[in-house]
Formats: sequence, C-alpha cells, structure tokens
Amino acid sequence: MVQEYEVIIIGGGPAGLSAGIFVARQKVSCLLISKDLGGQLNLIPKLENYPGTIMSSGPLLAKTLENQFLMFGGEMSYDTVERVDETEAGLTVKTLRAEYKAKALVVAPGKVPNNLGVENESNFVNKGVHYCTKCDAPFYQGRVTAVIGVGAYLLESGILLSRMASKIYLIYKGGALGGDKEMISAIEKKENIELIPQSSVKALTGANNLQSITIVDNSGQEKVVNVDGLFIEMGSKINLEFIKHLVKINSKSEIETTIEGKTSHPAIFAAGDASSIPYKQIVAACSGGATAGLSAFNYVEKLKGKPGIRADWKKTIGDTVFHY
Repeated sequence: MVQEYEVIIIGGGPAGLSAGIFVARQKVSCLLISKDLGGQLNLIPKLENYPGTIMSSGPLLAKTLENQFLMFGGEMSYDTVERVDETEAGLTVKTLRAEYKAKALVVAPGKVPNNLGVENESNFVNKGVHYCTKCDAPFYQGRVTAVIGVGAYLLESGILLSRMASKIYLIYKGGALGGDKEMISAIEKKENIELIPQSSVKALTGANNLQSITIVDNSGQEKVVNVDGLFIEMGSKINLEFIKHLVKINSKSEIETTIEGKTSHPAIFAAGDASSIPYKQIVAACSGGATAGLSAFNYVEKLKGKPGIRADWKKTIGDTVFHY
C-alpha cells in the first residue's frame, strides 16, 4: 500500500530536520526520509559555532532536532530514496523498502566530503583529520597543520589557517598553484605557509590523535612531517541522481534554489548543502530548511485554496505592533 503525505522531506541533516520541524508544527502530514540521522553533524564532536549552543556536539544537536520534529507529529523513516517521479496527483517517492506519494517535497540530502583515500584515515577523523577548515580551523590556534586539496578549496583553507595556526604545510599535486591570482599572491606572502607542490599524502600516523603525515612527491621521495591537524579539502559529492530529472542543477552540482527555497519545479523545494544557497554552515542549513519547509507548506495550502502563511508576521496588541 502506498502511503500518502502532504509533505515529504529527504535528508536527515540540519536542513532536513529544520524543514521537518517547521512543516510538522503546521499540523500537516509530514514524513522525513533519511539513511541516517545528522549527516555531516556526525563529524562534529565539539560544536562551537551554532548560536545559543555552548560545548555541545553535532550528534547531540541532530538528536535534539529529531526529538523536536517527532514531538510536533512528524514521522521518520530510515531508508534510501531511489527515485522521485511526477504524477497527475503530485509526486511519487520510491525508496529501497517502500513507495510514497506527496503533494510537495523538500530535498535536503546534504553532501559528503571526498576522502583522501589513505589507510587509517577514518581512525583519525576528528582526532586530527578534518574536512571543513571553516568549521574546525579555530581549534588549531598556534598549532602546526597541513592542508591537502584542490583549487579554491586549497587556497581558502590556507588563507584561513594562516590567521590561526603557527605553521601550515600546503600540499598539492600540481607544479603551481591554480585559481584566483589575488588569493595565490596572498598565500605566497604568508610567512607561516610552506608550499609543497607535486606531492600527496601517503600515510597518517599517531597513537590516538594524528601526530604526523608522510608526504610523497612525484619522484617517489618521502618525508615525514609532524602535524597537529590535517585538513582535507578535496571537494565533496552531492547525490542528486534521484531528482535531477525534475529540477535544474547548476555547474556546482547543486539544486538551483531561490532565497525562499524554491526550485525550477513548483512542488519541489531545496535546502542545505545540496542547494545553491551560499555559506555551507549548520546555522545557514537550519535557516534554509525552515524557509524551504514553510514554502512547501504554503504550496500545499494553496492547492487547497487556502492562503498559507506570510513570510513576515505582524500582530497588534493595544497600541503596540509586533513584527516577528
């Protein structure tokens, strides 16, 4: 039997969970489908840059958001979406285990960082190995770090770390840095950045936390460098195979998204790292998820001939006007 919901959300990261909270609070039927809970939040053992939260963690935030979503009547299904199709009645969502129908869809599958691909890499995740310099650079104030990456990811990471770390090894496979000339010039002027071209990282070493990396150049010569942290900035993967035939995808493999979370399909909305909205941070994902969720709710309400809710609220109590 095919189950029907007014809104289905794909993705259990901060964007998807936030969308779910704002949809479920409107008391419409809502299902959230995700292969796991939290997405990239699970890579954050110490969360410092989420407003109002001190000394928390990514997994704890994910669980808190899930509890809120369920408290408001939302439903969770831990499953993998295989394909979304249009029908005359709306949208059909096929997963590994079931099939659902929906009037509107919020797509927030997030992205997965590309691994370096060396042995023991997973053992050092959050123990010296990181995939988001913007998120974790502040933990390395006055410490020795290395960055391996490509293009703008590498340049941005090097510049950001140069403001905090005492020493940065910038490792890249090419013979010369590629990308924005002003950024390259800034990199070359930094006294605490050492360029290591035509090289890659072969091995990671440490008893518990990362202590050193083995760098190998194109000639096969190796050297061991002691570091406190390694930032891997090799880009990321976004899986949109299940939806790409229905929405416009940009050159960065993201869903083209308006500030309201709308896509090229009137019944499909998007948020988080898989959307084209900039600044891939947790708080931005939550904001985008809330917006996309409300836009999806408004779409469903208009199908019923109802006005939905406005983006800006105003209430008058006596002589006082409240905007919220």
